[in-house]
Amino acid sequence: MTSDDRIDIHKDLSGSLRSNLDVHLKKIIALFKLIVCKHKIDDLEKMLYLHSYENCEITHMLNAILDSRVKNIDDKKEKILEFEELHKHLHKLQERVLVEYKNNDIVDDNTYEDFAVIEFQFIQKLTGLVIESENYEKNFDGLTNIFNRKYFFEKVEYDFSKSRRTRTDFTIVMADIDYFKQINDQYGHQVGDEVLVEISKIFVEHIRAYDIVARYGGEEFVFFMYSDARETITIFKRIEKLLQEELIEVNHHKIDLKCSFGIAQDRDNMSIYELVSLADKALYDAKKKGRNQIVVV
Repeated sequence: MTSDDRIDIHKDLSGSLRSNLDVHLKKIIALFKLIVCKHKIDDLEKMLYLHSYENCEITHMLNAILDSRVKNIDDKKEKILEFEELHKHLHKLQERVLVEYKNNDIVDDNTYEDFAVIEFQFIQKLTGLVIESENYEKNFDGLTNIFNRKYFFEKVEYDFSKSRRTRTDFTIVMADIDYFKQINDQYGHQVGDEVLVEISKIFVEHIRAYDIVARYGGEEFVFFMYSDARETITIFKRIEKLLQEELIEVNHHKIDLKCSFGIAQDRDNMSIYELVSLADKALYDAKKKGRNQIVVV
């Protein structure tokens, strides 16, 4: 899954969630009006169907999400599954409210309190999912559609702590496009921007789905790789080989694109920021030694 796909998913998700939040609120208002204004229920079966889990727009949306693309985003899938369970519970309580009102012309205090509490929790979670999905775009670099530097550190903080705790191998990689200023000077900044987009795509395609890449700034990129130095070197050797063998075509220009890489192995006494700084120093050494190479520290 590409970064573009992830952003599109969250645009679709936030739009669907917001739309269905509006629909849900209208249905709940109608249900309250029915009871408060003491309207009669002529056809209980029809009313139960209108408020059923199976007939709910949110159910259809959640099923579509869980059956297709969002299941590829693990953190989102878990929240959607939790939300779905709450949603099912809410519909059972709605059914209880309707049946009691139809049979007794009143709703039991305990039933109403149970329903009100779950309805409040449901609205809270649904609103939270809307806000979270709308904010998701802010985690990405506007040009390349990979993570930005700020979100890289936010996301990696958890991965970093977990890897230390479980003794899982990881490495930090810094990458820089060689002679990027010359590309801008020769072809113009628009081509330079397209080069950044293309190299980002190459990085995303050649690392694994669980590795993390972000634009660090300018023509620099940072990676959190779930592998030891040897395996990480193998991955970036493949990228290096690809760039050596192929010209990158951008706006009808064939560009000889090369990168330098600095790889830092984990040190128990270093923070994530210190490891990134160490990888940056390794990158500087790669540049100093002539560029188009990998340096490991």
